[in-house]
Amino acid sequence: MHFDIDPTVDEHLLGLAWLLGSWEGEGNVSWPGLGEDHFGQRIDFSSNGSRYIHYISQTYLLDDDGLPVRPFTMETGFWFPHDDGTVDVVLADADGWAENYTGKIQGAKIELTSDIVARIPSADEEYTGGSRLYGNVDGQLMWTWDCATTDVPLQPFMWATLKQVVKETG
Repeated sequence: MHFDIDPTVDEHLLGLAWLLGSWEGEGNVSWPGLGEDHFGQRIDFSSNGSRYIHYISQTYLLDDDGLPVRPFTMETGFWFPHDDGTVDVVLADADGWAENYTGKIQGAKIELTSDIVARIPSADEEYTGGSRLYGNVDGQLMWTWDCATTDVPLQPFMWATLKQVVKETG
């Protein structure tokens, strides 16, 4: 698989360099008590030249015509790759929790498992942990997020397929 990598990217980020840029698309959500729904998403992965990647994800529920209805989730964080092919990720979610993930980078596939979750007292859900899978499949970013709460064991929650947003040059 061929990727154009910005030559200014820190060498420690090369295992994650394929993520850099903006991605947009649609996905699905399913959860006990919430039912199933369809969402739109934008994810931005960026580097400021340091040894980490900044991540921000925003989702919004879609109506039957594919138009945005309301915001759904938002999270931001930092991805820290290591020379041994592992990665640590720190995320903060707008629903009132922060979590640390650890995982493995295997080419254009990244598997993450939560290590620590901290919630504010007014968090929307009693989220206790999760696992995520990110992969580049035919040039698209495909990802899944399995979640657990104090009431629901680990199970699929959200999944999406995103296309990279091509920057227009003028």
